[in-house]
Amino acid sequence: MSRLDSAVSEVFEMMLNRNCAPLDTQVDIDEQVTARIRFSGSITGECLVYANQTVAQIAAEALLGLVSDPSDPMVDDAVGELCNMIAGGWKSKLDPGSAVVLISVPTVTRDSVLNLFSHPGTSYSRYYAFQGNVFGVSLAF
Repeated sequence: MSRLDSAVSEVFEMMLNRNCAPLDTQVDIDEQVTARIRFSGSITGECLVYANQTVAQIAAEALLGLVSDPSDPMVDDAVGELCNMIAGGWKSKLDPGSAVVLISVPTVTRDSVLNLFSHPGTSYSRYYAFQGNVFGVSLAF
């Protein structure tokens, strides 16, 4: 879990210029924008980043430096890029033998949280907050 927390924190600090902290509680997120990245290679799995439309818009504005409408396709692109950076940051913290992994391009949906694939291994789900805005990250491998 510490690798994931570190990856999320680094992405938010470097790319959004925001502090981001893990939460110890579970949060309901309605009207979600969800991005998914898949791993293949020495590790098979996936990473999901999900937020409600308002939080996705705020994160997109911080990442892009542009004011956007919640339905703007750039919001989806920004959430997909956040997922890509978080997954890549987590991958970079793996032991060298475990890091022989390809990462897919992000897939973004505005439905609800996509269920994680059923993996016999490890899975984590964690919520994070930046400036009072909450989003979730799930990782299974």
